[in-house]
Amino acid sequence: MASVPKTQYAKSGDLVAALSGLNLPLMCCRLAPLLALTLVGCAGHDLNARAADSGGDVRICQSIRSAVLARDAKALTVLDILCKGDLVVIAGALPPDYTLAVAAVHIARNTVGVGRVETFFVPRSEHEASDSTLAAQLRTAVARDDDGATTDLTVVAGTVVLVGLVDDQAKAARLVANLSAVPGVKGVKSFLQVKP
Repeated sequence: MASVPKTQYAKSGDLVAALSGLNLPLMCCRLAPLLALTLVGCAGHDLNARAADSGGDVRICQSIRSAVLARDAKALTVLDILCKGDLVVIAGALPPDYTLAVAAVHIARNTVGVGRVETFFVPRSEHEASDSTLAAQLRTAVARDDDGATTDLTVVAGTVVLVGLVDDQAKAARLVANLSAVPGVKGVKSFLQVKP
């Protein structure tokens, strides 16, 4: 399909017609799971849920991880689950047709104490072998900072996924800028929240 600006698609039917030239197995195997993950990750759950303390964070994460592992013993080699307050972020470099990511989001959304679930997924082919090494280096650097205990991170395909609570927006901006400047970091997806 030639590059056409989105504004030319006046109706959703026009976009579907433009995509109809794609081969059906490609759409079903590649696009549909990613669309489902995006839609599920964008939806919040129980916005009035109470914010958990750091002990609650651990319990919530352990509960979600246990439920996910009960479905697939190797799940946490693909998915990272980060929790801070009532926010859960599920991230990973997914192989094709990896449906457990949708199940993990569903489990998290139905876990007591979870107010919001966000996702960050990339196709497995973009997974970097150095992600775990880079994540360990970044965790050490962040831990040296005075708010190290209130943040957590993972690295997916060179992108840092950052979760936590900070004192103010300036602190969040500094943390994102500092992580972005580290060699090997391609970008930072921040889920930082300012403390009330």
